[in-house]
Amino acid sequence: MKRHLILLALLLMAFFAHGQSTKETNKQAEVILKDGNVFRGAILAENDSLVKIQSELAGELSIKRSLILEIKYLKSKSTGSNQVYINLASRYFYSPSAINMKKGDGYYQNTMLILNSFNYAFTDYFTLGGGFEIISLLTKHPIFFVTPKVSFKATTNLYLGAGLLYVHVPFSEGNSNLAVAFANTTYGNPDHNITMNIGTNLASGGAPVVTLSGFTRIGTRFGLMTENWIITGDNNYALYTCGGRVIGRKNMFDFGLVSNKDIIKSDILAIPFISYTLRF
Repeated sequence: MKRHLILLALLLMAFFAHGQSTKETNKQAEVILKDGNVFRGAILAENDSLVKIQSELAGELSIKRSLILEIKYLKSKSTGSNQVYINLASRYFYSPSAINMKKGDGYYQNTMLILNSFNYAFTDYFTLGGGFEIISLLTKHPIFFVTPKVSFKATTNLYLGAGLLYVHVPFSEGNSNLAVAFANTTYGNPDHNITMNIGTNLASGGAPVVTLSGFTRIGTRFGLMTENWIITGDNNYALYTCGGRVIGRKNMFDFGLVSNKDIIKSDILAIPFISYTLRF
């Protein structure tokens, strides 16, 4: 009799342990992949390398962690959307934030059909970007730039980073090259943030360079953005931009107005611009 009671107790313990495990691993979630695909359903199991999900549309799937951008846990099956639009929070119109991309993420950007740039995340903490301007390339005196950056998440809403921006301008009078070593701080999250970059222009005797930028998302596919530069040195220079960003799953459009004191003196007040970004 005693043996039977012990066996019964063991069976009950196993039953309750299994029930608790099942409850913990059947949370509703959206699994968002780096390529933009989204699978929604119940998380059956997960570990450091794999996530197993019972997808509503594709059935049971095992997905490698390295392919996953984010997992959003939902309160119920009815919560969430199959269309997820993720802001490219690593940069504003041009200047970087301290929010880094995930390893393997990258993008191509074209501004006004003439300025081309690329950026790729080699790790979760290091990205390398660069680009060139088409018209100067055709004249065999290309304007080009290179921009490496390291960054990390310090606390819940605080990101820290540092990097270098080198812009080569071969046919300008005097020293018009820009070589800025900078440290940046971003406060907020990918959808609502503000960033200050503080650097020194190594090409102009260490003159200070400051940028102040911000982004706020006001809809599923739209956000407002500003980016402002102050470059000191022999010729103090400031540039102010404001506009917006249309957010797609792989494609984005930034648009806005750029102005400074010289543009205002010309009675134009501001110059419009637009850029296109393809994420890969």
